[in-house]
Amino acid sequence: MKPPIPENESERLKALRSYHVLDTESEQEYDDITLLASQICGTPIAIISLVDKERQWFKSKVGLDAVETSRDMAFCAYAILPPANSPMVVRDALQDERFADNPLVRGDPNIRFYAGAPLLTPDNFAIGTLCVIDREPRDLTTEQIESLEALARQVTLKLELRRMAGLLQKANDNLQNLTLTDDLTGLYNRRGFFLHADQQLKLFRSRKTRQGLWLMLADLDKLKLVNDQFGHQEGSSAIIEAGKILRKTFRDSDIVARFGGDEFVILIINTIDEIKEKITDRLENNLTKYNVSSAKQYEISISYGLIPFVFDSTETIEQIIEKADIAMYEQKRNKKFRVPKNAVIKLKD
Repeated sequence: MKPPIPENESERLKALRSYHVLDTESEQEYDDITLLASQICGTPIAIISLVDKERQWFKSKVGLDAVETSRDMAFCAYAILPPANSPMVVRDALQDERFADNPLVRGDPNIRFYAGAPLLTPDNFAIGTLCVIDREPRDLTTEQIESLEALARQVTLKLELRRMAGLLQKANDNLQNLTLTDDLTGLYNRRGFFLHADQQLKLFRSRKTRQGLWLMLADLDKLKLVNDQFGHQEGSSAIIEAGKILRKTFRDSDIVARFGGDEFVILIINTIDEIKEKITDRLENNLTKYNVSSAKQYEISISYGLIPFVFDSTETIEQIIEKADIAMYEQKRNKKFRVPKNAVIKLKD
């Protein structure tokens, strides 16, 4: 006999899938529960069964090789039917019209006895069972049934903890995505940059003034050389120091961000168009001062491209960044002309 479908089936399936447990690998904490259920009830088979749309899938099992069966044959598909507030016990499946012709009764694993305690979510959805099975008709004592229910609650608790851990991880991931600062340098990250830069660009283009808006894209030269010669920890240190140099070079009102990896982006706001030489001179002077006073075995060098925004242009920030990127790589190529190939960031004498 084909089991009926609960009226709350769509909500029940949604609850089941919220645990993200279907088709996962076996886990000792669940296997321990099925082993205990088998030993307490004295049955050769015990299963944690989750009833999916068209199948019952076994998260854990003792005494059985199958990993799932069709829902149409599942005893557990009856055990989850409302009100599903107590175990379903079948003393002799051959004497029960629901199961007498069931292939799992007539053939392997030759089920005769079944007892399944529903796995109830906090919202009272029965998503499966902890069940025990025997090949002979039998009964369970009151204590055994109570133990089976207690173990079923433990399964549900573990699933709920799993779900909450997943929600917490998702919340942490979302929070990390929402943060505006870079963990390594303390500067704005890419998201923080665009959030503030978009506002400044709208403000810049809302009214024409003598003050301009410029963007610099800066790249730490030959970071790979530092990583290879001194290790990645030292490479991270070089990125931190480069960020400090850039922060020192620009005003507090300018937006300095680590764009990713060894790349930085700076939005220079409310400035004059003669800023180009002053900014680049100041940056080079700060780099020189750092390298002279640094106890590091290498010098820090930064390539950059500096591009102005045009008031009546429709160019986006992304398009200006592309222009700055081209200018920055042109400068980097010129450095390779003047300095030995493997020493753009060079070891100190």
